[in-house]
Amino acid sequence: MCKQTVILIALFLSGLPAFSQEKWFDESNGKPGVEIGYLYLYNNLNADNYFKFKYRNATNNGDASIGGISLKLNIPTKLEYLDITVGSIFVKGLDLLEYGYVNPQYADNHDYIINGGGVYFGVSPGIRGKIFSITTEFGIGFFSFKEYVGIVNISRDPFADEHNLKASYGPGAISSVSLGIRIWKLGINPSVVAIYSGGAGASFTFYGFNLPITFQF
Repeated sequence: MCKQTVILIALFLSGLPAFSQEKWFDESNGKPGVEIGYLYLYNNLNADNYFKFKYRNATNNGDASIGGISLKLNIPTKLEYLDITVGSIFVKGLDLLEYGYVNPQYADNHDYIINGGGVYFGVSPGIRGKIFSITTEFGIGFFSFKEYVGIVNISRDPFADEHNLKASYGPGAISSVSLGIRIWKLGINPSVVAIYSGGAGASFTFYGFNLPITFQF
């Protein structure tokens, strides 16, 4: 993901002079702001019962809880109801599971891991008042998520020896709807979020909630 991240940032920075020359950015509609929030995602849209069929103690990945952080920069434009956004997310499974025991003659073990993140660039149309705001966000970028399952059971029928590495690596999209409250320069902007990540022969679709604290310069 590092190479794509560098490309995305380079493209954004190279475009800033053009935006500036055309007076796209205008602080009369507000000053730039930053957001940092707690992100909680659900994995049930990626549910797969295959491993439950192979091993009765396997994790139901649809029940996996995923949490992390979101970072975002909002830049006002000369259009009153439109901001430009640049953001990133980083998440991991909150209930990463590893249990069982392994020895040369008797093994009954299971391991489950899910994590990932990405960077994106987008637009944020919305209605922004001095205190209350309703905003949306539509962004595209590069995302990478992985879901690893390991099962070794040679102690009881049905036996299983599985190591599945599912990972997305490439372009993706993020969207959200937010209701914000701001007092002075500080605010809170709870939102409903959807994330898609594809590429590398796998894809993930998540939805969830973001609870960011905002600061406007």
